[in-house]
Amino acid sequence: MSEPYLRSLRRLLLLVPVAVRAARQGRGVPLGRAVALTGARGVPELLADLESIRSLWVDPERAEDLVSLDVEDGEVHLLYAHELGRPVALSLAEGAVLLAALAPFEETAGKPVREAVRKLRKAIPEPLRPEAEQLVRGLDVVLAPTGPWAAALREAIAARLEVALEYRAVGDGVLARRTVEPRALFHRDGQWYLAAWNVEKAHEHLYRLDRIASVTTGTRVFGPHQASLARYAGKLYFESGAEREVTLRLGGVAARVARSNPALRLRENGDGSVSVVQRVTPGNYLAGAVLGWGGEATVEGPADVREGLRARVAELAARYADG
Repeated sequence: MSEPYLRSLRRLLLLVPVAVRAARQGRGVPLGRAVALTGARGVPELLADLESIRSLWVDPERAEDLVSLDVEDGEVHLLYAHELGRPVALSLAEGAVLLAALAPFEETAGKPVREAVRKLRKAIPEPLRPEAEQLVRGLDVVLAPTGPWAAALREAIAARLEVALEYRAVGDGVLARRTVEPRALFHRDGQWYLAAWNVEKAHEHLYRLDRIASVTTGTRVFGPHQASLARYAGKLYFESGAEREVTLRLGGVAARVARSNPALRLRENGDGSVSVVQRVTPGNYLAGAVLGWGGEATVEGPADVREGLRARVAELAARYADG
């Protein structure tokens, strides 16, 4: 959008709420008052504003104005294409999403955000508040990459500078040096990733930021590229051949979260739980996923995978036992 267009939009957004109140009383906003409210330099500029952003209000599916601001008999009149009624009540999950989205701003954004959070929490029925808070903690709302190397990588991406990474691979845990052309940072499933071109292997790779031990920015400038994050919308890995079809039984909040994901294959159980089939590699990742639900997830099968998890839990319990 051009700056003049944005200025017109800002001015008219100041006018809309006043025009709404006037419309409820069957009248418009006098042009002189509309000029004063918007800060326009006069009636001609106000009329030009109305004309310049007329297409903004059009609903593309219905080919009609969602909001119509027109001048008649020296007044600005507002009409909605659809009457505004009482807002639909939010579901528990929708309320949790709003709370999670506001949480990063609660301490720094001032009183309006704190008041919004307070009112949202108050609107949740008291018996459901613990479940809502658990949902909020389970939601993934991230504003920017974190960690000691995020700033250096952002600068290298912007300047198209080659960097050297010391990176600990997930497979063997060995620390190795990799020279890469950093392309994009993105967040998926609770982790930040760097998409970069591995210079030695001449291939694009993904690197988890929490596995980077150091970043050294070089001086070689590489050519422009187009890093589309759409390609990472699916899986972020290639199957190794060790994957298994594992059935998990989820209850409580875990079951609610699973039901909200249309991509999962679910089976409803008589006790209110759900069974989910996922293709994963048995091991620490699966153990972390199951234990992370705090007792609300168990492995139904296969039997050897269930036994492997039981043995791993016993090993961890022994390691952290007193004495």
